[in-house]
Amino acid sequence: MGQKARSDAELHSALLVLTLDGEFRQNWVLDRAITAIGRLDDNDVCVPDRWVSRHHARIVCDGMRYAIEDLGSKNGLFVNGKRVSGSIALEDGDCIQIAPRYQLTFVDNEATAPLFQQQRGVAVDAGKRDVRVQGVELSPPLSNHQFMLLEAFVNAPGHVFTYDELIAIVWPDEDPAGISDEAVSSLVRRLRKRLMKIDDTHRYIFVVRGYGFRFEQP
Repeated sequence: MGQKARSDAELHSALLVLTLDGEFRQNWVLDRAITAIGRLDDNDVCVPDRWVSRHHARIVCDGMRYAIEDLGSKNGLFVNGKRVSGSIALEDGDCIQIAPRYQLTFVDNEATAPLFQQQRGVAVDAGKRDVRVQGVELSPPLSNHQFMLLEAFVNAPGHVFTYDELIAIVWPDEDPAGISDEAVSSLVRRLRKRLMKIDDTHRYIFVVRGYGFRFEQP
C-alpha cells in the first residue's frame, strides 16, 4: 500500500502505525496529550484482540516528547522486544507489541524516511513468507521448520518457549516423543546463525537454561 501525503495535522504530530501479520492496517495521529490504547471502543486506538486488555496502555505527550505507559495489562507491553514496566520514552521507529499478531510502530514528527526503512530487528510476512533483518531480505529463504520457529518467536517477543511448546509449533503432526531437545536446540542454532549473518550485533534468540528459549528484538 503506497504512502499518502500527510495532512497538516500529521506534519506536526507523531504517528502510530498498526500492522497485522506484517501488513499495514491503520494509523493514528498523536495530536493530543493522552492517547489511550486497548480492546474496548472507548480507547483512542482500539485493537480488538483477546491478548489486549480493555485498557492496555497509553501514550502521553508533554509537548516535546512522547512516552508510553503500561496500564497494568494482563499480557504486558513490549517496546522493541523488551517488556515495559511503568513508563518509557518513545523514539522514532520504536516497535510496540501488545498482542502477538499486532504491532504498533511509533513514527516521530521529524521522521522523513518511509516506514519500511524504519523497521528494526526481524520482520516476518507470513503471507509472502518473507523475512527481513534490519530491513534486509533474508536470502535464500528459511526452511519450513526454521520459518515456523521464527514466526512463533517474532509474534511473542520476550516469551520463554519451552522445548515442548516449540516441538508442538514446529512439528505439529509428529509424535513429540520422537523429537529430542537436541533437535530443537540444533534448529535454534541454525536459525540464529542465519539471522546473525545479516546482523551480528545481536543474538536474537537466547537460551533460558533448564527451560527453553526467548526471542528479543534489538
